[in-house]
Amino acid sequence: MSTGTMGNVATQGKRVPKRHPLARYFADIWAGVATTFLGMRLTISYFFSKPVTLRYPEVRPVIPPGHRGLHMIDESKCTLCHLCQNNCPVNCIKVDGLGRARDTLVLRYDVDYSRCLFCNICAEVCPTQCVWLTEKYNLAAGSREGCQLHLARPKPDQEIASFKAALEQKEAERKARMAQKEAERKAKEQQEGQKPE
Repeated sequence: MSTGTMGNVATQGKRVPKRHPLARYFADIWAGVATTFLGMRLTISYFFSKPVTLRYPEVRPVIPPGHRGLHMIDESKCTLCHLCQNNCPVNCIKVDGLGRARDTLVLRYDVDYSRCLFCNICAEVCPTQCVWLTEKYNLAAGSREGCQLHLARPKPDQEIASFKAALEQKEAERKARMAQKEAERKAKEQQEGQKPE
């Protein structure tokens, strides 16, 4: 039995008899009217339901919890570990600063939203939770440069210079403590070596 020829089509194991062309014509007209009626029934039902569109920007949408919007950073918590930058799959985050661990000054935290996937990996890998995605969603810009967000607070040269001086002072104090501990260790070794057996 061939199923590829006209009039010899198998439907669930049964053969459909070949129709007269005039019968097929009216059947096609009826199918068109029936599907149009079903479509119009759906369209007319929307006339009597509440509209789903908003008059933006006069009416703002309700943002659901967990929405991934623009980034935010708490500079006081940032340790400049660069985990957010290194784990970004599209390299859209650039971080730069001075210091290490808790003694840091974030000079640059830029996010390029023309490349960002809003995957939230940067926030998940942050050990201090200093970066997170907010509910802000307006990313409209007229150029690629407008898609780059500079999150770090601009620092005056005086603040940077005073931070560098404080870092140098802390480093000098740390080295002095290390030298003192080393001297105490050597003195202790000498005293133990001079003790009579």
